[in-house]
Amino acid sequence: MPVMVEPVEVEGGADFDDFNFFKVQLKKETSSRLGLAYRARKEGLVITAIVHGSSADTWNRIADIDRVICVGDVIVACNDQEINMDATSVEDCNGEAVVKCMRKPAEVHVLRIEKTGPRWHILGDTAGCIEKMNFLADQGVFLEFVQGDATGVDDDTLVNQSELKMLTRNQKVIVFFTVLTPNALTIILWSAMGAGFSLFGTLFPGTNNMLGDLLVFLATIIVLNMYLVDWHKWESNARRVITLLVVIYMGCLGGILKCRFYPQAPLVISLFHVPVLIGVLRATALKQCHRGSFYRAVGQCGLIVGVGIMILWLAWMTLEAWDGDWKYTDATKDRLVERSADLYAAVELNFEGTTRSLNYKLDCKQVPTHNFKFVYGQPVETIYEYTPNDKKLIGKNCSSVKTVWFLLWASPCVCALVTGILAAFCAIHGTMKESSDISRAEKASKQFFMMVGVLVMCMWVAASIASASMRLTGTIFSFCGAGLVALFAWWYLEIGPKVINSSLKYSKFTGQLMSVFQNDWFRACVVCGFNVTLPAWFAIEVVRAKVRRLRKTTTSKSWTTTEAQLAWGFLEEWQWASIFMKVNLLCMLYWGMSIGVAKITVVFLAWLNEALASWSYLAVNIALFLIAEFLMMLPPTPGIPVYIIMGIILAGQGRKVEGVGYGGGLIIGIVSAFLVKEVSVVGQYAIGFFMGKSVKIQQLVGVDKVPIRAVEKIMQSKQVIGKVAVLVGGPDWPTNCLCGVLRLSLWTCVWGTIPVITIIGACVMAGAFLAGPKEIMTDTEKSMWSAVANTALVLSGVVQMVAGVIAMYYIQGVVSKDGEELAKPRPEHEPVYQLTLAEEAFRETHAEVLRWDSLPRPWLLLIAVSASMMVGSIFVFQFMDSLCFVDFQVNDRVSDPEGLNCGSNLGCAIFRLVNGDTPIGWSALGIFFFACFLHFNFSSYVVRVAKKRLAAKSADLPAFEEFPTNAGP
Repeated sequence: MPVMVEPVEVEGGADFDDFNFFKVQLKKETSSRLGLAYRARKEGLVITAIVHGSSADTWNRIADIDRVICVGDVIVACNDQEINMDATSVEDCNGEAVVKCMRKPAEVHVLRIEKTGPRWHILGDTAGCIEKMNFLADQGVFLEFVQGDATGVDDDTLVNQSELKMLTRNQKVIVFFTVLTPNALTIILWSAMGAGFSLFGTLFPGTNNMLGDLLVFLATIIVLNMYLVDWHKWESNARRVITLLVVIYMGCLGGILKCRFYPQAPLVISLFHVPVLIGVLRATALKQCHRGSFYRAVGQCGLIVGVGIMILWLAWMTLEAWDGDWKYTDATKDRLVERSADLYAAVELNFEGTTRSLNYKLDCKQVPTHNFKFVYGQPVETIYEYTPNDKKLIGKNCSSVKTVWFLLWASPCVCALVTGILAAFCAIHGTMKESSDISRAEKASKQFFMMVGVLVMCMWVAASIASASMRLTGTIFSFCGAGLVALFAWWYLEIGPKVINSSLKYSKFTGQLMSVFQNDWFRACVVCGFNVTLPAWFAIEVVRAKVRRLRKTTTSKSWTTTEAQLAWGFLEEWQWASIFMKVNLLCMLYWGMSIGVAKITVVFLAWLNEALASWSYLAVNIALFLIAEFLMMLPPTPGIPVYIIMGIILAGQGRKVEGVGYGGGLIIGIVSAFLVKEVSVVGQYAIGFFMGKSVKIQQLVGVDKVPIRAVEKIMQSKQVIGKVAVLVGGPDWPTNCLCGVLRLSLWTCVWGTIPVITIIGACVMAGAFLAGPKEIMTDTEKSMWSAVANTALVLSGVVQMVAGVIAMYYIQGVVSKDGEELAKPRPEHEPVYQLTLAEEAFRETHAEVLRWDSLPRPWLLLIAVSASMMVGSIFVFQFMDSLCFVDFQVNDRVSDPEGLNCGSNLGCAIFRLVNGDTPIGWSALGIFFFACFLHFNFSSYVVRVAKKRLAAKSADLPAFEEFPTNAGP
């Protein structure tokens, strides 16, 4: 058992004893170690981990805050062995002697450590407690340390749930009205059942949108200033709360005023108050109530409110005595258009030097060709003929107003769904078995990451259906984004910072998360996610440090804040060359999946729809089946657009065939799409089966990794639900190919995929609804069938999302239960293990070449510029999509003069998909491909150098100069 010797002053090394250095005196038994993992660098031994229960960990428990060992600190001396501070490489820094000193058994070790690691985790509540304890010790008052549990946390510091009271009836009533109030206000203010049309009519003029921009801008400026003046340190709680509320509602009001372009904003803002108010209630009035009782009450109240709203909405639609018949029919749409008169009047169009309002009958109900003006109250057509851009503008405005009145009609349904999801989440959390705080924290954390996965999957599904409805995609993204914000706030407030910093610190689950967080791939994802905000934050911290000096709240003369210095020190330990390469690969993957393949696939399918228009119905069926099957064999091809186009073509052309008709074409489309899916399962399985004979492919897939083995165990078990969830909820090509690589039962894969017909059927029906039952339809009919198609797409997305969530649940359960067993080596994976060992030397050499401090500056600059350009271009693609590409959906026509206007030329259609009205699209594409060129140039250079260095090592030759001083791209 490792023990620690009381800290004493050690002679010598005065040069080290300043603010940035401290001494640690440790002792170990013969068979034990100090408990420090480290990596050798020329500056010393960088600490990468501290083993729980070791001498180093014991030291940290009782040491002063200025002598706590942190990951990222550097060991510069052990006893009489010191690091050579003037060393220019690892070899001549005397690190080997320091390591040998630390490895000597049964000896007292005096380590001198430089504080280079981040310390925010010990400069908060812990630091304050230690300072108070040291003050009491100086006064002669000594506190006794009480042995805690395995988590290192005293049980008295954690709340005992068994001692808390259950919610009373009055408290449940408070919870009920907390859930009800935002929903009621949403229905009253933002639905067709209430004053929605009047409010939107007031807010719709363009001047309000400009006012909304101003309010959002002012709110952003105020938040920035609050951050600069350390708002969180203000002494007055009232000032902090009032200022925060003013800024928040200023931003909310700005978002509501922009409802003309973001019609979902009022609904999102109103319904976001439900989780916010529940959180406030939990943190204040019901803080001392039993956790399970509180969440069960929220779940029950949410279920009652959600069901009540749905019943109310259905009654409003069906009971004519209430407000007439509001079922979604042509008559209902006419009434919605009639009540939206103020919305149409608020949209101004400027043609021929004059301004007029949007007119539903003349602009939206039919395809306009000429401008008009009113003479004595009657519309008179003018000689001005609309250009394609004019028609796009009119169509965009018509679609914007239509989205508003549809959301007003469906608003109660949205309230019921959102409240129901929130109720289900709280009910599940409330029924979790009570356990210790660390177990509760782990369960809540797992639930948190599971829900994050659900919301991300919702976004993925929304992106998949973007080919059919961009507005539906935007609405889903808005609600998912709000859900992610609420979920992060819930996780932090529910578990609490004390439990996060203590209980979770020593849990197995946290260890697994930390291994993920320290991976370069995860760090690359962080860089991609924060994007331009990361350098912006450092720039703000420079200004913040200046403000603190002006306000005389700090004596530091540093050019930036302590927080930025700690973050910078933490980021300095990252292997940035490796991370930048992975950032580029992630950006290329995103571009390929979401932009390159996805958009080109949509254009190709739309072109195919026109190309097959003159073929016989049987030939169309055969050709479409073969083309769809070919597309499904390609890894990047998304399945949903393929199913949609099959519905459009087979149902649309079935209208013309006697004996088939629209309904028959729809049924044929569903059957054909299902057969395409099942045949593609066999084909993709075969691809995986034959590719899996390669040991390298097995290694890339990760057949020896725990998550993949968990999938394998599920597929080999008798858990029918788990098998179906994996096959239906997972991505098509990767899932089926993985089954082939793992040599799983092909029959299981085929029959397990049968339930996917629910998703396929909904997608094919969506395509059929987009085509419509008649070849020529009025705008009202098109609008109705488009809305029904969106509903079918939502249904398919929900089914796929549920299957994905169930699959994640089963996989996570197997990993938690049988993780240790699955991690054991298997004889059949010995070749993979041997290949990994054989490649280990090259990987280590490759990693050495990528070290930030060993790469020549020109190559450092090259990969940094490449990653910056790549991330910047993806930022433009993501947030300026409408300026980069033409809004083209799978049911549009390539030959449409008002669209791509390419006739039957597929190459022209792909080329014109880039928006030619602005240079942004082509500029972003040029930057992206130039960044790709730089990346591959750098990658090939690193591989060449790594091979040369490895060859030198293998031949036992002296090291050579791979990086001459004049090296460069």
